[in-house]
Amino acid sequence: MATAGRYAGKTALVIGASSPGGLGEAVAIALRAGGCTVHVAGRRVAALDALAGDLGGLAIACDMRDEDAIAAMFDLSGPIDILVNASGTTGAARLAKIQRAQIESELAIHVTANMLLLKHASGVMRRGGSITLFSSITARVPGEGLAAYSCAKAALDQLVRIAALEFGPLDVRVNAVAPGFSPTPMTEGIFADPAISALYLRDCPLETRPLDEKAVSARQVASAVGWLSDADCFANGEIVQLSGGAQLGRLPRLDELREARRH
Repeated sequence: MATAGRYAGKTALVIGASSPGGLGEAVAIALRAGGCTVHVAGRRVAALDALAGDLGGLAIACDMRDEDAIAAMFDLSGPIDILVNASGTTGAARLAKIQRAQIESELAIHVTANMLLLKHASGVMRRGGSITLFSSITARVPGEGLAAYSCAKAALDQLVRIAALEFGPLDVRVNAVAPGFSPTPMTEGIFADPAISALYLRDCPLETRPLDEKAVSARQVASAVGWLSDADCFANGEIVQLSGGAQLGRLPRLDELREARRH
């Protein structure tokens, strides 16, 4: 395992790294490859133990909906230079049928949890450090059935800007990445059907690329987080779009999705 590199001497905590093939796992592996000491946190402890064993860091059980668990996580991690929160969930419901519990669940994990994360991170982040949260293309591009999720992500974007102002005196930068559609365990339903994935990827303006190269890969997301985490990066309060320009287009309508499924 690498012991020297662009992050040598740094300590990172990556939350939401317990899904094999997920974005959080890719970020943790990339930071470790750059020489960083990497601790991982999340709800699925067995998967975290295996990853932490490979990385040589701690595996910390943490439910981000529990403030006491967040505080305990930082007690275990100790002072850190790089904080990344890739944890999250997603769900879909049209406004005519949405349930209050669905709304509150999305706000709890993407807004409330990140506010409390920042609250407790303020006491452990070293000067010159970096915090990266995970937004989404849907915070910028509206889609039917995504009111709870996309509104929560849009609120997270504003949280990043406010946090950048408040963490500035600590010499800590706060940013977010906003991935487009990426083949991960969370998006298996989209990428299992080529007709459906084609609808989600069609608005990427990099038209000469094969369809599968219009989806952002876990490696590309990890590379962007790595840049934001680098001491030479001067970005602060930014939402970095990672969709190949698809954020300039639109999401598929429900009638288009229904038609694709019929064929």
